[in-house]
Amino acid sequence: MAELRLGGSVDRKAIVDKLLDRLSLNKAADTVVGEPGVSSGMSGGERKRLNVGLSLVSNPDLLFLDEPTSGLDAKKARLLVEDLRAVADDGVTIISTIHQPSEEVFRLFTKVMLLSQGELVFLGSVPELLETLSAAGFPCPNGLNPADFVVEQLDKPEVAAAIAAKRPALTRRAVTVSQATGDSVDRRVSEMSKMWTLLRRNIACTKREPMLTKIRFIQSVGIALVCGFLFFQLDLNLLGVKSRSGAIFMLALTQMLFGLLGTLNVFIGERPVFLRETLDRCYSPASFYCARVIVDTVVQSVFGSVVVAISYFMVGFNSDSVSNFLVAVAVLVVMSNCGSSVGFVMSARTGNINAALALAPMAIMPQVLLSGFMIDTTSMVPPFNGLSFATFFRYAYQALLFNEFNCGERPACDAAGSDWIMQGDKSCDDSPCKYCCDAAELVAGGICPVTTCQEALASLGLAGSEVWPLADTESETVLHNVLMLCALMVVLRTLGYIVLVRVFRSADRATRMIKK
Repeated sequence: MAELRLGGSVDRKAIVDKLLDRLSLNKAADTVVGEPGVSSGMSGGERKRLNVGLSLVSNPDLLFLDEPTSGLDAKKARLLVEDLRAVADDGVTIISTIHQPSEEVFRLFTKVMLLSQGELVFLGSVPELLETLSAAGFPCPNGLNPADFVVEQLDKPEVAAAIAAKRPALTRRAVTVSQATGDSVDRRVSEMSKMWTLLRRNIACTKREPMLTKIRFIQSVGIALVCGFLFFQLDLNLLGVKSRSGAIFMLALTQMLFGLLGTLNVFIGERPVFLRETLDRCYSPASFYCARVIVDTVVQSVFGSVVVAISYFMVGFNSDSVSNFLVAVAVLVVMSNCGSSVGFVMSARTGNINAALALAPMAIMPQVLLSGFMIDTTSMVPPFNGLSFATFFRYAYQALLFNEFNCGERPACDAAGSDWIMQGDKSCDDSPCKYCCDAAELVAGGICPVTTCQEALASLGLAGSEVWPLADTESETVLHNVLMLCALMVVLRTLGYIVLVRVFRSADRATRMIKK
């Protein structure tokens, strides 16, 4: 928070150390905050003092607190208010509501304001309050907490009116809020510096949640092994062509799902922190989003690469060139990032994990159904054929298929073509072509319908001018599909930012209305 609020000319460490000492947080300085009921960390009182410290980092002149002692026992409440009194004695004006304070805590306040039915009843010191109660004919009994007594009495309109009539006269005067320490503080921090701070914080949070990282790693390795063993070393025959399309579909689908569901779980927890800090003007939504996207892109890229590295050679995908492998890595990494972008949009918009999970199938099913795996894109009826062009799954699926069936030149196969016939002792090992047919797959005359990569694509409905985007060569077609996939990823990332800004503005408007 010091890095987000204080300029580089300020000794941030000195300010932080001073606050740790002032708020009695030295013992917890190296303790992870934690989450009550979920993970161990700071105690309730330490968390309350930490929240106060976050507000004091920028050396404010005025500090508003809403029931800071709620949820604390008597001792922790007293320690917290004593710390607040020390802060006030240093020159910070503190205005706070208080819930059921003990007498000791109540007397620590310099002034007390009492309200009844929205009207001012009393404003003054605690001794003045006790004198006013006595003058109004309602003295506080000895041994009774004045705070409890006055709250009970204010429920009676006639008592509230009597106290208001006897209260000390209020004098209207201009009030100059004191500077906290008399020292000016450099609060000029560039958005780039804030983004760098947020980026390092996101990395630290990722390291501090090793369980989530382990689960995602196990998921990636697990699905890669399942896919690898399920489609282990597919044959280069007609059945193998169809099975390869199934393996490609499975890998693309799992990467989309892992990216989407992983982001849903992570950002739902970050959303309250984002709203609190942006509403406090610690940073802009743009800084938060850029830092978030950078870390997320790296995470998705690592896990996507793990899946491809394990499954690619187990399945026996195209290994004619290293570029085939690298293209598969790139496509599945972008696919994972597309899924993550969709998950971010849903979690940012709903703010609720149950609602986000309920919407997830609505985002997933159109991608699956319109990808071209279930039904050829050329066979879709309106408006589904048009909607298919807006699905990133389609371009990932097409890019992976064209990459898989992007064969090198085979002059002997070009000469023989589909006229190569299995006769006598011939087998697929004797074929000069990339693909061959088992005896059961041969058509009349012993001809194999799929011997080249072009024929393999045609058998999957990916040949002809109806396919888009389609270029002169398989390599160019792969490139065009990857570019479309990347373009849609950028669109989804941009959409995520737009939704985030709308959420921030909605919360900002609500806050302003409350203040009015």
